[in-house]
Amino acid sequence: MTSNSLVSINELKIDVRITKSLRLKIVDSATFDVERGQILGLIGESGSGKTMLCRSLVGTLGRRGAYIAGGDLVFDGIDLITAKPSDWRDIRGKRIGYVPQSALAGPNPVMTIGAQLAEAIEQSENHDKDYIRKRSLELLEIVQIRRPEIVLKQYPYDLSGGMKQRVMIACAIAQQPSLIVADEPTTGLDVTVQAEIMDLLKRIRSEFSTSIILVSHDLPLINDVCDDIVVMHAGATVEKVSSAQVSHSLHPYTRALYSSRIDLVEPKGQLVTIKGQPPTVGQWPSGCRFADRCDFVVDSCRSASTVPLVSVAQDHMTACLRFDQIGK
Repeated sequence: MTSNSLVSINELKIDVRITKSLRLKIVDSATFDVERGQILGLIGESGSGKTMLCRSLVGTLGRRGAYIAGGDLVFDGIDLITAKPSDWRDIRGKRIGYVPQSALAGPNPVMTIGAQLAEAIEQSENHDKDYIRKRSLELLEIVQIRRPEIVLKQYPYDLSGGMKQRVMIACAIAQQPSLIVADEPTTGLDVTVQAEIMDLLKRIRSEFSTSIILVSHDLPLINDVCDDIVVMHAGATVEKVSSAQVSHSLHPYTRALYSSRIDLVEPKGQLVTIKGQPPTVGQWPSGCRFADRCDFVVDSCRSASTVPLVSVAQDHMTACLRFDQIGK
């Protein structure tokens, strides 16, 4: 953890309780830091552990029958693994904001927008009605919702998808947190609204020096918005690289992901895909978990007991035994 790190994750492991004695590994080895004021992109195929990793940062793993089984998870000097419920009341919502996956369904359908913002603003503190209304209007203006006085009285079904997403972001920033965890915040939105939401997140980072972890399957969007990119595969961090250097990735999985981008395909051209299927969650093979799908694989990739995440350059780590060959 560097002096400028807000979040430090090292060899984090997350398991899910299946039965009283059976456990399923979801995340096996997540390692990366988030710097203060940084936007960090988190990418990888479905099932790689991204959402569970996000939930570990807001202390909601227990709602999915999951728990941290090992490793380190530190936020601003606080050990989140040993944090008590009273600690989480001062962290969740106040110091770490969360925009959940499928946030279009996030707003409570039977509560007005004003009531939901009031809950986010109060967070166990007692504010008078005038302050809550003033702060609610201010938040809606920050997320660029027009006619905020009217929107406060409306219900979620009165709003478009983009407006619902802005409300969720307003709730996430209500306490001016140091970190926002945004789990696929543009899912289900059209391209124009996606761009507006991303511009909004960048403006929040710029104005409030907020760190943001952004999860998305939209690789061009991740490249455009994020400073650094963390790549997850089969429950493990396989690479961390700056957005500017992602074209010089030194892990075959990262290269395969970017080669399969649909925006790179010529009209009527052939879409490049990653061969094979990702390993079943929790039933990962020994050695490199990408070996069966990799064009650079050799026997040592499968026989290795572990494939460590090593630093190969400043701000660049990769978990590949043959990274020196890939870069040539």
